[in-house]
Amino acid sequence: MIQQQSKAAALYCRFSRDDLMQGDSASIQTQKSMLMQFAKQNGLYDTVFYVDDGFTGTNFERPDFQKLIDDIQTGKIGTVITKDLSRLGRNYLQTGFYTECFFPDNQVRYIAINDNVDTAKGENEFAPFRNIMNEWYARDNSRKVKSAYRTKAIKGEFTGTFAPYGYKKDPNDKHKLIIDEETVSTVIKIYELAASGVTLFRIAAYLKNQNTLKPRAYMLQKTGRYVSEKYLKYPYDWTSETIREILINQEYLEHLVCNKNTTKSFKDRKLIAVPKDQWIITRNTHEPIIDEETFNKAQKMALLKRKPVKETGTHQIFIGLLRCPTCGMTLSYNKRHDRYVTGSYACSTYRRYGKKYCSMHYITYENLYDVVLKDIRKHANSVIIEPERLLKQLTEQSSLKNKKQIAQAEREIGKTQKRITELDNIVKRIYEDNISGKISDERFNVLLKDYEKEQTVLRGNLIKDKQNINDFSEIKDNSGRFAEIIKKYCDIQELDEKILNELIDKIVIHEREIQNGERTQKIEIYYNFVGII
Repeated sequence: MIQQQSKAAALYCRFSRDDLMQGDSASIQTQKSMLMQFAKQNGLYDTVFYVDDGFTGTNFERPDFQKLIDDIQTGKIGTVITKDLSRLGRNYLQTGFYTECFFPDNQVRYIAINDNVDTAKGENEFAPFRNIMNEWYARDNSRKVKSAYRTKAIKGEFTGTFAPYGYKKDPNDKHKLIIDEETVSTVIKIYELAASGVTLFRIAAYLKNQNTLKPRAYMLQKTGRYVSEKYLKYPYDWTSETIREILINQEYLEHLVCNKNTTKSFKDRKLIAVPKDQWIITRNTHEPIIDEETFNKAQKMALLKRKPVKETGTHQIFIGLLRCPTCGMTLSYNKRHDRYVTGSYACSTYRRYGKKYCSMHYITYENLYDVVLKDIRKHANSVIIEPERLLKQLTEQSSLKNKKQIAQAEREIGKTQKRITELDNIVKRIYEDNISGKISDERFNVLLKDYEKEQTVLRGNLIKDKQNINDFSEIKDNSGRFAEIIKKYCDIQELDEKILNELIDKIVIHEREIQNGERTQKIEIYYNFVGII
């Protein structure tokens, strides 16, 4: 192939985290020096660098590589030079497409210096095999990297690129989180507002009015990363989704949560969500920002999708607290134009799908309000009039509940340990069968992979169950805390969102029944800390 003098030579460099083990030999600076020296020695003085720093070779959607392709198609480039074939890519099919089809079709000479590939000198018979080896390397390296990250996660080491908002990486240990004094007050304020019943939309509006930088804009200010027009132009525009992500993040409770996302394969780096039961949660790894009580209260708002009542522009105080005992869904509100009733609640499943899926569980706003107000007054007065009797009752309830939870966790641990032992024996047997030739290597590898995957999940469950036992055993008597809160409301005259969220975890509305000619309805009020009284 004759190089067209009017066209430039592209010097393409690529480096990713997968190449770190190669040290300086694969660095961008080393590649640039090598490529420039080679170009000068071969009389190629019209050169242009294309650099993709931090991009994997299995993905060809790299910014500078795509720019190179565009420049080739517009006739600006006549030669492409890389350090070796792996710098071009580690997907042997796509790499082969560019070296054997795209470059020749566009009359581009391709040179891979270390692999002795130069299309001007004819085909290199070993190039396809080198491409396959490069892909194998990427596959093996991806597996090793995932294994290393998993090991670090189990050990309680932080492995994320950026710390969660409110934290920062310890300068002396990048795998440890410490509190970021600049943003921690914002996280605390978000939780306090949510725990008191303020909606996510209102919290976002409050932070915007306070000119508080949203997380990505703050990150941009500190690191220069995530440069985007919307972060530069609208740095204070918080969204409900951002607030929700902060509210559901268990890392604010001093627990490290890893393995929430993964990729389909080493070629496809698009993130997919991992089921919650496969998350790796390591407890007590760093200083907490939020206490568990505030965190649990805030979850009601984090998981709630609320719609404003058009006539008043406000939210009904019970939404998010009401539950259907049959299907477990919330009860939705319906405003009525009635001289006696302002609105009513009914099972959202029933309202959406009909009686084939659930029953109505109907209750008016007025009746519900009256029942809850009277119940709060009753227990508040009991704390003042007969404090010892109520505290004894609540303590006995809490103790019985904890004993049942510990017993259940111990049963699960026994079953899990038994299955892990069984799998150890099974793996030993299939290994012996493989050595003796009873099962093929291919079959052995498939079985071994499945058994090891099951064992990994079981060991994760074992850690969770043991931690649950510790948690149940360490739970202090919450009766006193509940008594201190509710006694403030012995003279309560009205209910509002703040009071309800402070006192109540959920309210279960049962279906109405006819007993002895009278209509009755069971309503179960689960109070924070103590449950049903």
